[in-house]
Amino acid sequence: MNRTFSTFLALSFLIFAFSSCTSDDSIRQAMEQSVQQFEEAGVQNMDNDALFVAEAASANILQVQLAGLAEAQAVSPEVKNLAQRMSADHGRMTDELHNMANQSNFVLPTELGAAHQKSYDNVANRSGLSFDLSYIKTIVGEHQNLLGRYEDMAENGVTMEVKQYASRQVPLLRQHLQIAQSLESKINSI
Repeated sequence: MNRTFSTFLALSFLIFAFSSCTSDDSIRQAMEQSVQQFEEAGVQNMDNDALFVAEAASANILQVQLAGLAEAQAVSPEVKNLAQRMSADHGRMTDELHNMANQSNFVLPTELGAAHQKSYDNVANRSGLSFDLSYIKTIVGEHQNLLGRYEDMAENGVTMEVKQYASRQVPLLRQHLQIAQSLESKINSI
């Protein structure tokens, strides 16, 4: 029963990801290149792992870029502090992801996927307190999605490298989410 639910959840993620990616989306392109390489090497069923790795790369790019904006534009010192932490932590996650991807022959996007670009643009187009609120709401929403995806891949990834990478990041993502939610509550009470 649990295995059936996990399979359903993984398929749901794939369907959602495919429906939100256009053919020129950097995430989809990287995923397709990875899958093609794996299939040429005789390795099958790598779609979900390849999609996760491409999504993770784009999500890390988003977090680092948003953090840079927040460090420069945020009004609240707490938001600036969170941004510094996000930049450092997601920078390390990016380095670890690149190492894993290079060793395991995954292709990574070098720019934001379409959905991540939309999130970035939404925050970048604001200023003042509106910027702070938008940044925090985006961080909370993105980390809720990331945490669910990483937890799923830690359990259901095909390759051990992907499972281990995802598993190592779950506590940090959980911590990021808690900090961002706490800050969101604090800002909303002002």
